[in-house]
Amino acid sequence: AEDGRDLEGQVDALAERYLKVDCACFTPNDNRTDKLVQLAKEYKADGVIHCSLAFCDPYLVESNRVEKVLKENNIPLLRLETDYSQEDSGQLKTRIEAFLEMLAAKK
Repeated sequence: AEDGRDLEGQVDALAERYLKVDCACFTPNDNRTDKLVQLAKEYKADGVIHCSLAFCDPYLVESNRVEKVLKENNIPLLRLETDYSQEDSGQLKTRIEAFLEMLAAKK
């Protein structure tokens, strides 16, 4: 059943995967921010876009900590909040384009 070939194995595998999600709701914040900095450095990221779901308080509260940790590591940040509807897609596109232009100007 552990190999995922039957329903019980598939449910177990799915549950295990969900529990490994690196999310403000499911993981300690220090681990999450440490991983973010590690990945940014490993992939030589010019900046980070922190996109949080509107009305998700854990993400909104954590975004301040993410900003602080990235600032301490000299990694530029763009904070976005969205409800994933089409209504804010134009605004998000404009903000992301401006962030990319700012990053390009720093090179």
